[in-house]
Amino acid sequence: MIAQIPGSCVIAHIQHDIRHPEHTHADRELVESLAQRCGVPFTHAPARVTDLPGNLEANAREARYQALQQLAAEQNCPFIATAHHADDQLETLMINLMRGSGLRAMGGMDPATSLGSSVLIRPMLEITRDEILAFLSRASLKWNEDETNQDTSYTRNQIRHQLLPVMRQIDTDIAQHAAQWAADFSQAQQLVDTQVTQILARASRKNQRWTCDRSVLSDQPSFLLGFIPGRFCIDELNRIGLDKITRRAIEAWSRAVKSDSTDPTTHRIGPIVAHVDAHSVCIEPAIDNDQSTGAHV
Repeated sequence: MIAQIPGSCVIAHIQHDIRHPEHTHADRELVESLAQRCGVPFTHAPARVTDLPGNLEANAREARYQALQQLAAEQNCPFIATAHHADDQLETLMINLMRGSGLRAMGGMDPATSLGSSVLIRPMLEITRDEILAFLSRASLKWNEDETNQDTSYTRNQIRHQLLPVMRQIDTDIAQHAAQWAADFSQAQQLVDTQVTQILARASRKNQRWTCDRSVLSDQPSFLLGFIPGRFCIDELNRIGLDKITRRAIEAWSRAVKSDSTDPTTHRIGPIVAHVDAHSVCIEPAIDNDQSTGAHV
């Protein structure tokens, strides 16, 4: 429907270097032909990640979003829409559950979030993969299957092919239930964010350094304290390092804040450092990049 409005959208394709060039070129040609069929402008960009250190899946995801952000800026698009669906959301929730993730991560993928100067939207999060394929068949639209999705050496593919089939045998509507579950967690996170905002209203913020009276924080439940370092990453670091904050580091910092000791302590919490002394708590970015690892909060 949107494609029928002239100048309303652009179809973008990101071409990774993970797969054989013949396959990636075929994907791009298929998407380009769809754009031509719909009378919509087409653009594309490469995402080279195979030579990067670290987790290949995470690097590919980051490169993909960076490329989409750049294309959106070039095309003056205020919104970026992806085709993540309910089954993707279920996989994400299972991954985060196994990592021991906290409330924010258990909200899964957000329906809308900022990405550079654009807003990233996921309008299909409550629609299952089977529903999408049924629609494509009715509309006589072709699609390609990414052969790397069959590689169970990747955690997400293990969950997709080994865990989810068993879950669907127990509950055929598990993907829809997961979408509702994620929405509930997201609403709970919004309530927590409101409480954290009220706490931080009593802190001073200057040059990426937050300082708060220790007594203000020590009176708060440990559960709420656990969200303050993450808020710092969101507000001051544009979410960089948010996934490196561990439950162990949070709990150690929280215990120090609420303890009776007046001895100064310093705590590394992912990409930030928290200083606790007798009267105050200060949080600031860490100088180096040696971030903590462990269960995500």
